Amino acid sequence: MPPLAYYKCVKCKRTHDSFMDAVKCENSHLAAVSVRELEYRSGAYPFRISLMFPDGKECGYITDDGIYMGDEVDYARDKDKKHG
Repeated sequence: MPPLAYYKCVKCKRTHDSFMDAVKCENSHLAAVSVRELEYRSGAYPFRISLMFPDGKECGYITDDGIYMGDEVDYARDKDKKHG
């Protein structure tokens, strides 16, 4: 039985049939260029953050219970808005 060869993107862990496809996948992922803390709750770590990416897109994240809020940053600036 011949061995099965595949290549894995180190960032998203997807597998690819060719080395070049895996390299393209790795290069397609953007790393944040800046992080802005938007809100703290009790504890040392921020509850909500905003990330800026090299393409100019800003994404908001809420970290409570591992909930990801996606591409909307406006919600994060409105501290009176309830999420959940």
